[in-house]
Amino acid sequence: MDMRFALLGNHYTSMNGWNKKLCFEARDTLFECVDSQENGNKYRCPDELYAYEMWCPNDFRRIHSHLKRKGDLDAELFEKEYVDKINKSKQTLTTGRWVSKEY
Repeated sequence: MDMRFALLGNHYTSMNGWNKKLCFEARDTLFECVDSQENGNKYRCPDELYAYEMWCPNDFRRIHSHLKRKGDLDAELFEKEYVDKINKSKQTLTTGRWVSKEY
């Protein structure tokens, strides 16, 4: 493959050779800082945001930001008892030929 085409677009280390340890540390510190803000504004943590954008590839940032938003929303919507009840009902056989009627 011609190297001119391989290096087009984002920087070569965007997906190849990125430092995973520094990326995960930057992600964790940014998310902690955002959670400590009263309104959750990531722009109030400029140093952490800069490190997160510098060390983490675009796809990684997009996916993990989506996972954080989804986790935060799920934590608001669902209580632990409700989720445990649903999980137990899906993991327990309650109908069928060999299931006793004690449930």
